Formats: sequence, structure tokens, C-alpha cells
Amino acid sequence: MLQIQALLAILAAVLIPLFYLWVKVVGRRVRPLAREVQEEQARTIAIAEENLGMLPAIKAFTREAEESRRYRAQIERVVRLSARERRFYAALGPGTHLLAAIGIVLVLWLAQAAVSHGVLAAPQLVSFLLYGQLMARPMAGLADLYGQTQRARGALGRLAEVLAEEPEPGWDQGKRMPPIKGAIEFRGVSFAYPGREPALKHLDLSIAPGETVGIIGPNGAGKSTIAHLLLRLHSPSEGSIWIDGVDIATISLRSLRSQIGIVPQHVLLFHATVRDNIAYGRPEPTQEQIERAARAARAHDFILGLPQGYDTWIGDRGVRLSGGEQQRVALASALLKDPTILILDEATAMFDPEGEREFLRACSDVFRERTVVLITHRPASLELADRVLKLQGGEFVSAGGEGKVSVRAQ
Repeated sequence: MLQIQALLAILAAVLIPLFYLWVKVVGRRVRPLAREVQEEQARTIAIAEENLGMLPAIKAFTREAEESRRYRAQIERVVRLSARERRFYAALGPGTHLLAAIGIVLVLWLAQAAVSHGVLAAPQLVSFLLYGQLMARPMAGLADLYGQTQRARGALGRLAEVLAEEPEPGWDQGKRMPPIKGAIEFRGVSFAYPGREPALKHLDLSIAPGETVGIIGPNGAGKSTIAHLLLRLHSPSEGSIWIDGVDIATISLRSLRSQIGIVPQHVLLFHATVRDNIAYGRPEPTQEQIERAARAARAHDFILGLPQGYDTWIGDRGVRLSGGEQQRVALASALLKDPTILILDEATAMFDPEGEREFLRACSDVFRERTVVLITHRPASLELADRVLKLQGGEFVSAGGEGKVSVRAQ
């Protein structure tokens, strides 16, 4: 092109940045749109999963029409964003070809004078234009590739955030906790959830090894927070927690949590068999150990009544079991772990009175072998406690609710 007509070749080279600017301007719009589409698609899946899980509540409150409209509106939002993304992506290739055509027309307009004056022959002009098209063709391909890259970068942005998430600190960091005896001590512990009033205020608590302590109090008083802090699911904003005279902040999470069992207020079960859910608390247990834990949790009899016994699949979150049955399976899993410290957070809430009495009789020996933190509102469960503490406003108070009480006293 330079040999044929230097000035026109320089002009064609000057037009190349216009291709680049076009690709950058449109491509920058594709990337955030691709990210937004991914986010809205994630919300769509979340709404669908939530509605399936909450189906009994939706039916009970006759909210089918409202939830259907909410899901439809979310789908329409995804469709609109996807259409916008496609329009920008589709504009890259044709837009580049349009710029190339404009450049050709401009070259023809400038070359007509050179042809009329005999400076540039017609065959040379044709050759020049063909060379120009060869130069512009890769730019159009580059625009298409750039658009695909921007879409991929937008979609991968969400994945990059997940991959960049820091793992839970201290899993294998710190010293290993030796087999514990079960002495627990809270020293001036305070904790507040983000944006809320403190759940615990300078809390002092001392539990002797093998002692069963019942903790009562109104909802939101911070009872479950004590269990979460003991497992280091949260960290105190002030104070420290000690087990057998060792600050738990200095030991590895693995060695700490492996020696503490918990039955949470809201039972968490896997879509697996009854056997698999109970065995989750201990690697490769024997059938005898599983059945022993199930008997201790008063679950063995109802399990044998299931279609396949211990091999019965219980569905997502144990949906094929009643609330009481779910809680007994979760309790069996915790007992199979054979922890030195056992936390029961409303573990008998779903039991009927007779079942609760049977459970308490069965667990009297189990509790005697370990330190137990019993969070409950059930008077029958409190009969197992060596002492009962009332938590109110983030502090321990006397049974009547007036004044602080020494938690080291019986």
C-alpha cells in the first residue's frame, strides 16, 4: 500500500485507532452487563430454591400468586439484561465492518483526484482497496473476539470473588488441643452482631468438668451466641474463652471442634440415608456404634419402622421425617461423635412429653460422662442440670430477673 500510494496508506493506518476505540467503547459496556446478568441469574435460582423449600409456608399463607409474580418479574429482568448484552455484543462485528466501509469510501473519494490526474492508475486503486480490505478483516475478527472476552470476564468476575474469599482462619493454625477434660470459662466476654446492640456484655461463666449447666432466658438474650462463641463460629469483641485453662483463640479450629458436639436449634440434615446422617459425626463408624447412638437419642425404634430402616433416604433437609424425628437423628449424630463437651440448643423442642422423659432417662448416664451446656425452655430438661443460669440482656441474672448472680455458685 505504501508503494502504491504513500499518503493513502498513511491515512488507512490512521483509521486503525478508530477501530480500536469502537471496540473499547462497546466492549466496556458488555463486561458489566455480563456480570449483572450473572448476578440476576443467581438471584433467579435463589428465589426458585427458596420457594421450593418454603412451599408449605407459601401454601399456608396463600402466597402462591405473589411468589409467582416475584419469580416472573425476576425472569423478565434477566431476559431484559440478556437482550441488552446481546445487542451490544451483536453491534461489535457489524459496527467494525461499517467503519471499514466508511474508510473505503473515504479512500475512494480521496483517490478520485489522483486517478483523474493520472497519478494513480485504476488497477493500482483496485489493488490498494484489496490490500485495505485484507488489513481491515482481522480488525473485525478482533472485535468479535474482544466481545467474547469481555463477556467471559464479566461472568468470571463472580467466580473470581468466590475464589478470592479467604478461608476460615485458624483451621490448622495454632497449637493442637490435647484431649480435654471439659472445664469451660468465659472471662469478661462481650459480643455484638454487626449493626446491633451487644448480645453479651462482659460475661463471666465457669463450668466444671462433667457439670451439666442449664441456660434459660428470653428469645434474643444471647443463649445460642454462647454456643457459637465456644465453637469459634464467632470471635468475642472483648474478653476470652478458656477450656482446661487454655485460651481457645490460640488453638487450631480442627482440634477444638473435634471435641465439641452440638445439636442446633434448627436441625441441619443432608439428602442422604439415616445411616449417613448419623455417621456424619464420626468417620467410618460401625453399625453397632450407629445403633448405640440412635438408641441414646431415642431414635432407634422409629428408624426401624422406616421403609428401609437405617438405609432410608430422608430427602433434602430431612423433609421425609417429622420435626421430632429430625431432631433425634441430629442428636444421634452428635452423640456418635462422643464429644467431651456437648451443647444442646433446644434439642428436645420437638419431643412430645413422653418422648422427652424417655430421652432424659436415656441421657442421664451420657451426660454424666461429659460437660453439657443445656440451652432450653423445657422444665423437664432442666431437671438434668446441676445448676440453672438465666441470661437476660446479655448478662446472667438471678432467677427472679433482678440483679446479677454469681455463675460460679450453685
